[in-house]
Amino acid sequence: MPVKKKRIPCELTYLLGMILMPFSVVLSIKADLGLSMIAAPSYIISERFAFITTGQVEWALQAVFLALMCVIIRRFRLTYLTSFLSALVYGALIDLFRFLLEPLVLQTLPLRITFFIAGMVLTSLSVALLFKNYLAPCAYDYFVRVVGEVKKLDMRKWKIAYDVGMLLLSVALSLILFRKLVGLSVGTVVLVICNGNIISFFSKWLDKHFEYYDGLPLRKYFDVT
Repeated sequence: MPVKKKRIPCELTYLLGMILMPFSVVLSIKADLGLSMIAAPSYIISERFAFITTGQVEWALQAVFLALMCVIIRRFRLTYLTSFLSALVYGALIDLFRFLLEPLVLQTLPLRITFFIAGMVLTSLSVALLFKNYLAPCAYDYFVRVVGEVKKLDMRKWKIAYDVGMLLLSVALSLILFRKLVGLSVGTVVLVICNGNIISFFSKWLDKHFEYYDGLPLRKYFDVT
């Protein structure tokens, strides 16, 4: 018997994804077992320079990625700036959640592993949610999406190349700033192996139980091509 789908607005999936994503990153930071290659650069820089927060580094890095995207595709549209608005929200929420969870100390390995798994699962769920709408995500994901679509790249190969590049950037930043690996550990490897499959699982589960519709007449303004 087919499952009766519930109708939800695309904009709601965006809001949920934008809240869960930074929260899941902070859970991974607290676990201290390794971050994803996407989250690691801002964490590494903010750990080296105490005067700047992780969220503020996110704003700077994502502005660079957005500018680089426009250079690569040789095009600029005002709607591209909505990706930076997403980055502003994302960075602010990372700093907020880090502040709220600062008193929490994970003293045992089982507790750290629990937080790491929770962070990994919620990260995958947030990515799956953000896939279900037309609104511009943070610049990292928007960079991959827009460059891939405009340049008509093989998205699977392009995403792999992008992830490898981000991993190399994270390693380089860590070695340059600390002379050792910071924010990168066995958990980073686990995330590389598992994230894709978990995202796919959540994406299929969401499609099975929900039907998406545009709550606002804005989709035409977010056509990246």
